[in-house]
Amino acid sequence: MKLKATAFPAVFLCLLVACTDPSTGSQGEAGPTGPAGAPGAKGDTGAKGDIGPTGLPGAKGDTGAKGDIGPTGLPGVKGDKGDTGAKGDIGPTGLPGVKGDKGDTGAKGEIGPTGLPGVMYVRTKVVSPGATDLESGTALRAAIDGITDGATWRVKLEPGRYDLGSTALLLKAGISLEGSGPEVTFVRSSAGGNTTGTLVGVSGAVVSALTVQNQGGSGPAMAIYSEGETFTFHDLVATAQGGTNDSYAIYLKGAKGTFERVRTSSSSSGYANAFRCRDCTARLHDLQAEARGGTQSVGIYTAFGDVTLHDVTASAMGATDNWGVYTDGNMSLVDVEALGSGGTRSTGFFVGEGNATVRDSVLRATGATTANEGLSSFTDFSQSAVFRTVAVHHSVLEGGSASVYRARYVDLRIANSQLAGPITQRTSTAGTGTFACVGVYSEAFAPAVCP
Repeated sequence: MKLKATAFPAVFLCLLVACTDPSTGSQGEAGPTGPAGAPGAKGDTGAKGDIGPTGLPGAKGDTGAKGDIGPTGLPGVKGDKGDTGAKGDIGPTGLPGVKGDKGDTGAKGEIGPTGLPGVMYVRTKVVSPGATDLESGTALRAAIDGITDGATWRVKLEPGRYDLGSTALLLKAGISLEGSGPEVTFVRSSAGGNTTGTLVGVSGAVVSALTVQNQGGSGPAMAIYSEGETFTFHDLVATAQGGTNDSYAIYLKGAKGTFERVRTSSSSSGYANAFRCRDCTARLHDLQAEARGGTQSVGIYTAFGDVTLHDVTASAMGATDNWGVYTDGNMSLVDVEALGSGGTRSTGFFVGEGNATVRDSVLRATGATTANEGLSSFTDFSQSAVFRTVAVHHSVLEGGSASVYRARYVDLRIANSQLAGPITQRTSTAGTGTFACVGVYSEAFAPAVCP
């Protein structure tokens, strides 16, 4: 293909090559440069072309492989440590140094004033036990003997055993001797005699909350003896044993009052009586009396006077003759168990010179070889015009020989009671007393007939 020839203006061609005009001659030297012309007006900026798309970056050259870390140089040679010498054996322990002498104790300062006591007593002495029982007894005696002002005092015994030796302790009017309980406080002696005991009561004195013992010596042994009309006691235990012929746990004469929560026991090779009261107007409540003797034993004995037993258990055993309760005075039994057992003769309740009433009680005799009588009566009163009366209500009368034995000069009245054993009387002679029975029955619950 041939290109088409294009005609270019001469001027344009002269711009491209140096043109020499033959008519004008050679071109002179260039004149000096004229002053610069004023700059031409700035043409309008052309519109900015769109930015072309960014070209893809050239591929990054591969990182050259990291050179291997050169081997660590060997540390400088450390100087050799000298060898540790072998540990020497532990030498023997040396003797302890001599202890210096203790310095002298300084002088004891003066005792300060005594502080107020924790308890302030006005009319109370507290007796503490000593190193021995006899020392304790001496302290008790000193406390009683030391009260001389006639005022009312309470002597309180701490738990312990207070031995009075062979001499009785005479109480004083207005003094209340109180233990710490019969299980832990014991007052004892071996005092003997017909009118003495471990404790001798007087009118206006009171004993409570302890155990009183008589261990026997010369003469009768009595734990408590008193002829004081208003002497009284309660919540205690009284025991007597080993007296010459006779032992009485409690023996009162002329007492008037109520004695409650009392436990008594007596034993002897001769006569044993747990509770004895002569010419007393008294009430015994919640009382237990036990007697064991060689020839005769009596749980409770009263002579003359007027005594009531309420909620009482009285027993006698181990002697030739045994009586649970024996009275030669007037007596009333309410809720009482009277038991005689063993020996030759045993009786639950014996009424001698007096009248008696029995209610809601058990009168029983067992184990004797000759006679066992639940209720027995006898009087030597010689005036036939005077009779004793024994009345029984809602009770049990039991005895192998006789549930009831009536002697002369006694009228017996029995109602609504069980008679376990024969009903007998000493004599049927007219004018010597009678039986009257209403609603009585045998232990087989069959009607019983009085003579």
